[in-house]
Amino acid sequence: MISLGKEKIKPRRSFEEELTRLGNHKDRLALPRPSLAMWPGDVKLWTDINDSNFYNEQYIETHFLAETNVSTAYLASTWHIIALTALIAIWIVDQKFPFYAIPFELLALSLFGVFLLAIKMPSGRIRFNHKTQLVHFFWGKILISVPWRNAHPFSRIVRLGSVDLDIFFPTGPYAESAKSEIIPVTGNFDVADAGLDSAFYRWEFIRRYMECGLAAIAPPEHPEPGFEPRKASGHFRKTFDIFYYLGFGFLIDRWAAYWNARFRWPEEVERLCQPDADLSGYDTSPVTTSTTRFYRFDLRQGGYYICDAQGNALRDATLAERAATYPSSGTK
Repeated sequence: MISLGKEKIKPRRSFEEELTRLGNHKDRLALPRPSLAMWPGDVKLWTDINDSNFYNEQYIETHFLAETNVSTAYLASTWHIIALTALIAIWIVDQKFPFYAIPFELLALSLFGVFLLAIKMPSGRIRFNHKTQLVHFFWGKILISVPWRNAHPFSRIVRLGSVDLDIFFPTGPYAESAKSEIIPVTGNFDVADAGLDSAFYRWEFIRRYMECGLAAIAPPEHPEPGFEPRKASGHFRKTFDIFYYLGFGFLIDRWAAYWNARFRWPEEVERLCQPDADLSGYDTSPVTTSTTRFYRFDLRQGGYYICDAQGNALRDATLAERAATYPSSGTK
């Protein structure tokens, strides 16, 4: 504990300590690092990558959080309108203003305002830059670019069994701005990325792209049932149509469209994402993986296990890999 006069400032935990905490959390599961690939026979690729504005040889980009904020704003707006309507109805019926209902309306209105502000912020966008091997994103309004090779993926149970994919990086030179030695970005691209198996598949989607480029994440010509190509989106509109209409979602869409049209990645990021960009000074070598050792998803074995090229389990290698990569997860 650092003492400054009467105040005591708790020192920040190191990146390694933060990883240990994540590994010990009951709702977290460590996924393999970028240096280990999923066994090819298990890989599932279903994301439509035809939009070159988001998927190309320089980068892939996700707006999952930005789009999710829009969908959540539909819900908050609906709550606000229902609360306001109820307040007015009680006032008319009772001929007396229901002061007791004001806190509910103010809370609903405040949440709605929070999500409108979140839509305005640039922090819902992430670029995975294959050429420079960097990940670009915003922390609030601060642009952060971190080396892909430092990625540590974790799944996280968020609600009713739904699972998110979070990718953690050491903050390095951004530690003071982020007020932490570790910083997460979402690995989600689509609302369908909801199960633990989906977290593994999506992680492999990102990892394959960062190692091998766009061709490595193209959906197969003859996909398995349930894995037909589809566009990735963070919007819940099809699921929550009633909230879209009750919450005047078309007005929220206009607000989001206005701020999306104004958004621009900083000049340096755009420069690094050009096909002919000068990448002198950057370590552009991808994180390569073994051609004889892979991993396979299996919840019964701590989430995954190491296997050989034929998919056969390598128990000793599994224990050693976990102990070396995530010391707190070695006995899970």
